[in-house]
Amino acid sequence: MNARNFLYIRPYNPAVAKRIADDKLATKKILLENNLPTPQLLAAFETRDDIRNFDWASLPESGFAIKPARGYGGLGILVMKRWEKTTGRTINDEVKEKKSLESYILDIQEGAYSLQFLPDAAFIEERIIRHSFFKKLAAIGIPDIRVIVFNRIPVMAMMRLPTAESHGKANIHQGAIAFGIDMRSGVTTSAIHKNKTITRIPGTKIKISGIKIPEWENILLLATKAQSVSGLGYAGIDIVLDENKGPLILEINARPGLAIQKANRASLRTRLERVENMDLPTPERGVEVSKSLFAESFSEKVTAKTNIITVIQPITIRFKGGTKDVLAKIDTGAYRTSIDNVLAQELSLIPNDEKVYVKSASGNGSRDTVDFSYILAGKKITTIASLANRSHMRYRVIIGRLDLKGFLITPELHPTQN
Repeated sequence: MNARNFLYIRPYNPAVAKRIADDKLATKKILLENNLPTPQLLAAFETRDDIRNFDWASLPESGFAIKPARGYGGLGILVMKRWEKTTGRTINDEVKEKKSLESYILDIQEGAYSLQFLPDAAFIEERIIRHSFFKKLAAIGIPDIRVIVFNRIPVMAMMRLPTAESHGKANIHQGAIAFGIDMRSGVTTSAIHKNKTITRIPGTKIKISGIKIPEWENILLLATKAQSVSGLGYAGIDIVLDENKGPLILEINARPGLAIQKANRASLRTRLERVENMDLPTPERGVEVSKSLFAESFSEKVTAKTNIITVIQPITIRFKGGTKDVLAKIDTGAYRTSIDNVLAQELSLIPNDEKVYVKSASGNGSRDTVDFSYILAGKKITTIASLANRSHMRYRVIIGRLDLKGFLITPELHPTQN
């Protein structure tokens, strides 16, 4: 622990960056400024007046989470699974009224859960919907992925699986399970529970090793981008998988613990020393280096999944108000994905300042663009799409070849079109 502080935290993590990382509200601001996905902020409470003036009826019926800005170890987090104007239920099925939540937030402001018990701020953010992948792992609560990133290179990762013993929290010290993860493939290799090595998830026949984490490439890239914008040279990035939104950055830690070594049965310091003098230009390059340097011996046998798609393919568009399913046409003759401008307006997709030059059968010219996020054959894709008038066309979205890396395309029509 002392070596970690002396060799990595002190020299690579400036005081200003550590203060921001210790404050979840400040961290969220940095992430949003850099267009990195994080759970939506619904309200912030810095003073007592903020509590008195808050409209509790404005909160979503689907629930929310109340958190201290400077909390640690998962303490002070209260998750409501349902809410009806002034009353609701927690994930533990306790009934909570508006007054009890106001008292709870006041406790947070008075420092009940903060570092050194100093005065704090509270905030409310959207409730994360657990990814369906975790249901088969008998997860209780929301699992998360911690990635240690050093100088834009992910060096080690673990998944923390909440249990009944940990009361649904991804806290290893309270009884959550920590899984080591192969950096190349995203497949689990080993695990610890209450400081002991285990081979199966307690109470089940599910093996610890061989579990492939969804969206692994996106998780590594997102963690690396978060470290890059945080101002920290050495950081632990906590990421959750939301059923509708995919990977979201939950926290940035300036002093990540060392339990990750036990979960992976590997020396963190050895990995850090291998990359300490590397200076990589982009997060994307950092992920490539990580997958090359820190692959387990078995991972060469793990083949990347190739998705086979058809000419007409259903996609799920993700936008601020939710999701929308549409049929899209796969067009390798088009370089960039294109969306009908009326559909973009319906989804409240705001045009970017920059335009792109497009060559098409209908003519060449510049077009407006929008940030466009969608799921194609189970893969989340975030791209910049051009806007076009497709009102006279059968399909309102065209998927261009820029977004088709990793897919094989069959000339058959989608079954719904036969």
